[in-house]
Amino acid sequence: MKMVDYIKMLLVNIDIERLKNLPCLDFITGVSEQTGELLNKKEADYHQCKITVYDTGIIIFSGSIHKLYNSLKSKVAPNHTSKNIKGFNGNQFNLKNLIEMQNHLTNLFDCKPQQMEIRSIEIGVNAEPQLAPSLFIKGLLYHKNKMFEYRFNRNFAKVDHQHFDLKIYNKSKQYNMKTDTLRIELKFNKMRELKSIGIVTLADINQITLKEAFKLFLKRFDEIIYYDKTIYLEGLTKSQIASLERYSNPRYWIDELKPNHRHRHKENLNKIILKNSKNLHQIIRTEIIKKCSIITQLSESEIVA
Repeated sequence: MKMVDYIKMLLVNIDIERLKNLPCLDFITGVSEQTGELLNKKEADYHQCKITVYDTGIIIFSGSIHKLYNSLKSKVAPNHTSKNIKGFNGNQFNLKNLIEMQNHLTNLFDCKPQQMEIRSIEIGVNAEPQLAPSLFIKGLLYHKNKMFEYRFNRNFAKVDHQHFDLKIYNKSKQYNMKTDTLRIELKFNKMRELKSIGIVTLADINQITLKEAFKLFLKRFDEIIYYDKTIYLEGLTKSQIASLERYSNPRYWIDELKPNHRHRHKENLNKIILKNSKNLHQIIRTEIIKKCSIITQLSESEIVA
């Protein structure tokens, strides 16, 4: 399970010369592949993350802070090899770990968390619902009137919207993990929704705001329209079976049904799922709620500290 993963932050009032002289950072000036000209920025890789310093003085930190944590702790993926070093974010990463990374970054940049302004952030959950992740992934139909795009032999599904992206994929397949793990990620490309719950800088991520962020996360998950691959046909009428043949095809929903005509069919599909399937969405939803409760917890001693 994990919570915050990818993050992009603007670092405000940072001592650039101190940063460039840190022995752990090797800043390299990029070169345009098209023109051969030097780019107006210098970049340094740091434990699967990237630090970019522009000639204008702007400093950007970007990358997975979960992979940062694992890299600092020398934790690697089960399928890790010396030739395949891409970082690992398939294990537990909770609020305590996040606070540890917050402290690490403030020491690295010699700043306060309030000086790290979030520009983009990804929250998510590694669910372990005791089912093959592909069962749910291959049944995804659409989200807010947009079909999912599939990759990696349909082990990965993504839908992009203007302000956010939603990704659902087989995390256990990615890292050759023993436990079947379904990863659901919500990436906020615009900060409007998160600002409304009080998240602006790295300092604002805490128990309270994370719980509010997970409410947004769950709302997006509930908006998914999907076909349950565990539907059993016994007891269904010929008309229902014929409807299911159409319902299982995302093109039917997007290309043949107008948006204002979809509600009745969604209700019909949901009734069949409730009565004639394992209801994968509800199983995963329950797992998400359980995981969200666990990863946002801190003991009283940790809160005081």
